[in-house]
Amino acid sequence: MISDVNFERISASLGSFLLVWASVERSVRKQVIRVRGAAPHGVGAILARWEEAVIELQPATSLCPLLASSLCGQLQVPLQMRNGICHGLKGISAANGDEPAMLHWELNGQKHAVTWEDLQATLRWLSGLPRAFSVISNPLLEQPGSRGIDNVENR
Repeated sequence: MISDVNFERISASLGSFLLVWASVERSVRKQVIRVRGAAPHGVGAILARWEEAVIELQPATSLCPLLASSLCGQLQVPLQMRNGICHGLKGISAANGDEPAMLHWELNGQKHAVTWEDLQATLRWLSGLPRAFSVISNPLLEQPGSRGIDNVENR
């Protein structure tokens, strides 16, 4: 028997995922516009522009360029998930027996799916990114004990 509760849960998670991505995109776009005056179209291009700006503008003593590159690398799988859901969503399936609730999408002839549990883990991680973009873009390196300085203690 298919549970309506599980279907509602995965459906609600889809909405939450889209809202969190919108927040992530606004945050990174804001940082790019602040530095460059304009931002390119598309979240992948915006992320690349943000990473370039952080690398270019931060001093050699800053961990921020390394953090920006690492963050952009870690965002690739969630970005692929976002693109798949936004541009190729095929369906939502409720949990049924041993099968978990899932979102299904297809892009470029490739089928993908994510379980409710994996989507929740991604949501938890993504929800902290708007603040992370701001902190990495605007570190307070002059403050004593700054965690943005590239040294053994902070690494």
